Amino acid sequence: MSRYPNITRGPAGWTVRILRNGQLHSKYFRFTNGGVRKSLAQAQKWRDKKLRELGERQWRKGPRKKASNNTSGTTGVSRNFYGRWVATWQEDGVQRFKTFKSKKDAVAHRKAMVEPS
Repeated sequence: MSRYPNITRGPAGWTVRILRNGQLHSKYFRFTNGGVRKSLAQAQKWRDKKLRELGERQWRKGPRKKASNNTSGTTGVSRNFYGRWVATWQEDGVQRFKTFKSKKDAVAHRKAMVEPS
């Protein structure tokens, strides 16, 4: 929710915006409709009703597409400033990396670290 001051000579108020599946659901609540607190309560009530109506957010599942700037062809393998290949992965919530002279070694190490044992 956003609070908009009187910039365009119209009354100030609250704006609620919800974006789902590329569609914007928006409504404006003026402060003149009972004051700041009452308009905020109305905005929150509308927001909660709309969220129940729309349901939970749908997160994308499954593998992601390869990034357009991925030149190695393998996620988590890139070239550093010095021309060496770097394999990166997450281990217990910590970002890890290791450098290699060849792309083949970096890809093999990355796959070994990411795939479950």
